[in-house]
Amino acid sequence: MSKLTKKFATASVAFATLVSLAGGMSIVPAAGADAISDLQAQIATLTAQLAALSGGTSTTCYAWTRSLTLDMSGADVTALQTYLMGTGHFTFSGGATGFFGTITQAAVAAWQAANGVSPAVGYFGPISQAKYGTMCSTGTGTGTGTGTGTGSTGLTGGDGSVDSYSLISGLSNEEVGEDDEVEVAGLEIDVEDGSDLDFTAVRLVFDEGTADQDFEDYADEVAVFLDGEEVGRKDADKFNEDNEWTSTISLDDAVAEAGSTVELTVAILADGNIDTNDVGETWDVDFTSVRFVDANGASVSEDPTVAVTLFSFESFGTAADTLFKVTQGEDEDTVNDAHLVNVHATDNTDNASILSFNVEIEGTSDVDLDSLPINFDVTGNDNVDDMVAGISLFVDGDEVDNVDMTNDCVEEQAANSNCTTVGADETYFFDDMGLTLEAGQDYEFLVKLDLYGITDTGDLALGDTIAANFGETQMDLASFDAEDESGQDLADGDETGTVTGAASQMRDVGFDVALVGTPTAVATAAAATGTDSGLFTIVFDVTAWDGSIFIDGTDPDDAGSTAAGVGTEHDLGVTGTGTLLADITTLTGATEAGGSFTVLDGETERFQIVVDVRDGAVDLVDAFHSVSLDVILYALAQGDGDLGYALNLGDFVTPSIYLNDGAEA
Repeated sequence: MSKLTKKFATASVAFATLVSLAGGMSIVPAAGADAISDLQAQIATLTAQLAALSGGTSTTCYAWTRSLTLDMSGADVTALQTYLMGTGHFTFSGGATGFFGTITQAAVAAWQAANGVSPAVGYFGPISQAKYGTMCSTGTGTGTGTGTGTGSTGLTGGDGSVDSYSLISGLSNEEVGEDDEVEVAGLEIDVEDGSDLDFTAVRLVFDEGTADQDFEDYADEVAVFLDGEEVGRKDADKFNEDNEWTSTISLDDAVAEAGSTVELTVAILADGNIDTNDVGETWDVDFTSVRFVDANGASVSEDPTVAVTLFSFESFGTAADTLFKVTQGEDEDTVNDAHLVNVHATDNTDNASILSFNVEIEGTSDVDLDSLPINFDVTGNDNVDDMVAGISLFVDGDEVDNVDMTNDCVEEQAANSNCTTVGADETYFFDDMGLTLEAGQDYEFLVKLDLYGITDTGDLALGDTIAANFGETQMDLASFDAEDESGQDLADGDETGTVTGAASQMRDVGFDVALVGTPTAVATAAAATGTDSGLFTIVFDVTAWDGSIFIDGTDPDDAGSTAAGVGTEHDLGVTGTGTLLADITTLTGATEAGGSFTVLDGETERFQIVVDVRDGAVDLVDAFHSVSLDVILYALAQGDGDLGYALNLGDFVTPSIYLNDGAEA
């Protein structure tokens, strides 16, 4: 026998001898006598019995670990009953049973009244236990079972009740992520004006929805909060198949003032290793009983009679509502729209912007972005790397990675198949970026290119085009590496959006076109014997770079040919039928010679196209009419234009107006 075992055995013998001498009472060993709490209860019981026989009170203090109230049981209840026997307040013929019933409640209330604990309600909580501590340590106490208390527990009023219970509407279909604690259901409780209420317990029932495992396989703990403050917690394995997933959680310091409305919520702490087969499986939770005590000491247990609330267990990213959302960037009008890209005739052109997009991280989880693929399409060349020498990625203005097509792709070819350039449609990716994108934040991404010169080592030629895009197709690739805070890859449902840049054309001499104001359409009403006519106006600026360009002076037409980027005149899109009279003029006095208007290098000239639609050689048909500018004809030398510009003219369209052929009416 060990020394420890011998010491306890000796103590037991001594107590047994004392009890035998005192009155022949026997010791009934508590179940699991090796438990500390059971041993404490036995010692407290013997000491209280001795004190009762001698007419005194116990000086041995029991170490309470929880508040005690109706329907609870255990060694601590036995110790309380035995103590009250010693003070003369508990006289149940069956002795200390270990079950806290109405007789024990009345005994506690009598003891509280006798020792200045108010209200004397029979709830043995922190205040009562503190009072007990001062008494047992000094050996004081009335032992009479009579008296009134004047102390304060914070409960005021008289009779109290709950006016109504209702479910908190904002807690429904919640998703509990692994290793995360989430509130899944809640009661809104309206307290009557009569009294403060101390909520002492809540009984919960969990019911399997689509779940096929035990509750503790999904959850670690169940917690209860009152207005955001934790008041109770219990291990999830206490809700098990043996009790049909039902258990009562005792509450501490859960006081609601008279006339107030409080929220009692239930939170689930999920297991840290939810099996992938369990992701998405559902449970119901039901509040079947709420127990409270009013200022007069009346204890009430009642069913809130509310509906069950559904929740599910998910992966962390899904539960955190994480969404990697791609939208158009701030520079979309100048970058993503088709435009002329200014390339050098002999040297490389660096940092030509080709794609702008925004990434928003929705939800509550940050996202770690390590690798990002971008797709490129080129025309006029067989391979992307014939035109592109390097690719750079900028986030909020800072360069975060780049790919050197002349070196990186050769060195990484064996390990990185996406760096092998074969074809005019290729995907390249930026890797090892180590970016953390914070939840709730937006980020501006910009893709820039280093382009070969016209006569440089690449095969770039005038008129070649390139377009870039990023979205759901690229996010489905293995080369897209984004993880939530738990380290899990984002799922398909956590990624959305696509941004596609239009094909932009390579030029060493070119121009920018900007719409001025809003195109207009004015209808002139038909005379008594005539027809309506319409006047349509479009105004735009042209700015030349790296050389002068020449805007064709030929009157626009709606029959211009734009095949292969070559036109015969400015091409109009006209809806409706009638006789078309159109011309192009300069509003800034651009020099006109040889059938074209000159725009000098670095200068801006303004042009106006006016289209008159009326009845004539081509009969006007009653209809809505509008005019758009589809192609601007230009040249790189003076004379009629031989090149067609049609890159960013989507807004160059007038409103529609109705024209009536009155002569036919």
